[in-house]
Amino acid sequence: MTEGVTKCLLPVAGHHLIHYPLKLLEANGFKEVIVCTRAEARDEILNYVQQFPALQVDLQVVDAEAETADVLRAIKSRITKDFVVVSGDLITDVKIYHLADVHRINDATCTVLLRAPKKPDPRQQGGKPVKESSGPADFVGLDEKGSRLLYIKPVADVEDKLTVPKRQLMQYPNMKVTKKMLDAHLYIFSRWVLDLLDQEKDIASIKTELVPFLVNQAQFDTKPVPGQPALARSDCGDDSIIGTPVAREAPREGEGGGHVPIKCHAMLLEDGYCARADTIRAYREMNFEVPRHGYGDSVPWDRHAKSFGDKTDEEKKALGKQVGSECVVGEGFVIGDKSSVKKSVVGKHVTIGANVKIDNCILLGHTSIEDNATMSGCIVGANCHVGKDSGLSNCNLSARYSVEEEAEYKNENLCLEVEE
Repeated sequence: MTEGVTKCLLPVAGHHLIHYPLKLLEANGFKEVIVCTRAEARDEILNYVQQFPALQVDLQVVDAEAETADVLRAIKSRITKDFVVVSGDLITDVKIYHLADVHRINDATCTVLLRAPKKPDPRQQGGKPVKESSGPADFVGLDEKGSRLLYIKPVADVEDKLTVPKRQLMQYPNMKVTKKMLDAHLYIFSRWVLDLLDQEKDIASIKTELVPFLVNQAQFDTKPVPGQPALARSDCGDDSIIGTPVAREAPREGEGGGHVPIKCHAMLLEDGYCARADTIRAYREMNFEVPRHGYGDSVPWDRHAKSFGDKTDEEKKALGKQVGSECVVGEGFVIGDKSSVKKSVVGKHVTIGANVKIDNCILLGHTSIEDNATMSGCIVGANCHVGKDSGLSNCNLSARYSVEEEAEYKNENLCLEVEE
C-alpha cells in the first residue's frame, strides 16, 4: 500500500492520514508543531500543511531508517519544554488537555494514551461484540486506580508465560494486567527525557524501548539515569505543556534519592474514537469508520464526509442512483451505465466503466475499472487498472498494479514485481 507513497499521505475517507493528527492538535489549541518526514515526502507534506494556518509547522527531514526515538534525538534542540508525541498514522478525537492533566497532576515523566477495548456500536441493532484489529498487542499493567503504568511489554516478546517480578506484586498487589488495550502512540514526555536519549544511544524505539525503560526505572532502579534532574527543595515544574506550575513531591525511599522521581502514568480512553493504521486491516476499518463517527463536538474530521464536491446538484442526484449513500467519493469521479458502488470509499479521479459492481472496497486515486468487472472486499492502491470482465474478491492491490482482462483472484495480495 505504501509503495511510491509515504504512509502519512495515504488517503482515509477523503483526507491524507496526516490530516487527522494535525487537525487534532489544532482543535486542542496547539500552535507549534514539528513534523518529521523522509526527504522524498518533504515537498508534498510542506504543501499540505499550508491548510493549517493556525499551526506554526516546523518541517524536519530525518533519515529514512531512523526509528521513533532516533527522531527525537535529531530534533532535540528544537524542543524546550515538556512535549507531546503523536504518531502520523493515529486517528483519534481524544481531548489532549485531559492527558495533559494526568501528566501535570502526577508530575509524570511519561504519560501514555491507552484505548480501551471497542464497545458495540449502539446504533447497530443487537449490539454485537466488536472484533478488534489484529495489530501489535501489548501486555499492560496498571495500578488499582488505573492511572500508574507499572508494566508494558509486547505480546510478541512473551514466549510461554508472562513473568512479573515478585517485589512489584508485593508493592502493587492489585495490579491489573491486560492485553486488550491499544497503545495509541500518543505520549507526553518531560523535557529531560531527551537528555536521557542523548546518553542511551541504544534506545531506538519509543514504544518498545523508551517507555518500557522508563517504566522499569520507575519501579526498580534507585540510581539516577542520565539526564534525570536533581530535586531542589523548592523545585517546581514550570515547563508544563499547559503552562501551569505544579510542585514536585519529595521522592519516597528508593525512588531516586535526590533526583526528580521517574513516574509513568496512563490515561484510558473508553469513549470516542482511537485507531492506528498499523495493519492493512486497520487501514480498511478506518476508511469505513471515520466517515460514520459521530462522537463529541470537536472531532478532528468533517462531521459528515462529503462526496461529489465538484458535481452539480443535478449530477449528484443522478450519481445517487448508482452510488450508495454510505459511500465516500472523491472529486473527478466517473461511472458508466448500469454500474453500482456500495459501502465503499473511492479516491479522487477514479473512473468506473459500464456494468461494474463494486461492494465494500477502498479505491485509491487515479484508478480505472473497466466494463463488467466485479470487486468485493478489496483495497486498490493508487494508479491501478482493472481489466474488463475480471473478478476480484478480498484482494489487496499495490500501487500501479494492472489486472489483466477476464482475470479471477480471491484472497490475494497482488504486487508489482521488483526488478533486480
